[in-house]
Amino acid sequence: MSEREHFHQAYADGANPPWDIGRPQPALIEAGRRGWVRGAVLDAGCGTGEHALFFAAAGYDVVGVDIVPAAIERAAAKARERGLAHPPRFVVADVLTEPAALGETTFETVIDMGFFHTLSDDERLVWRDLLSRLLPPAGRYVMVCFSDLVPGEFGPRRVSEAEIRVTFSQEAGFRVAELERAGIESNRDDAALTIPGWLALIERS
Repeated sequence: MSEREHFHQAYADGANPPWDIGRPQPALIEAGRRGWVRGAVLDAGCGTGEHALFFAAAGYDVVGVDIVPAAIERAAAKARERGLAHPPRFVVADVLTEPAALGETTFETVIDMGFFHTLSDDERLVWRDLLSRLLPPAGRYVMVCFSDLVPGEFGPRRVSEAEIRVTFSQEAGFRVAELERAGIESNRDDAALTIPGWLALIERS
């Protein structure tokens, strides 16, 4: 099963994948509290929309994009149920291969809860190049991903500090402004401990 097939299957028949905890991840709530998120926001790999909805409720202009139609349908339903004054716009697209689905808009902030750690080495470079187009100078990429402290081999790729710094180096047109250990919550019954992750604030030079 390919990575993309896996994501479609994860939402099949109303299932909730492990990463869908029904509320925003604490790490991204903290990023918002610190003022890392500003201006127009893109939620990359938004799933059922909890982070897009959270920042829209806080007054941000938000677009959420995900490859899985079932996830976007749930996100749109949540937006209707919550009656937000300015709900997010949700888009079904593979952001790596269909960036035109987002239009010509640029975003001051791109948020990423668990998208980066699904990417292959080549896809990381495609994503970095796309961020160069999506973000204006000094635009912000706020990213949460699995870290190299996650035990075992099941699940997404583990990501080291060095990988993040090399991918988003100054030579590539970025600056890692903040990088720290953070926890990622899961809805799995056997997830007794918070998953070790990274929380990063990366700025476009």
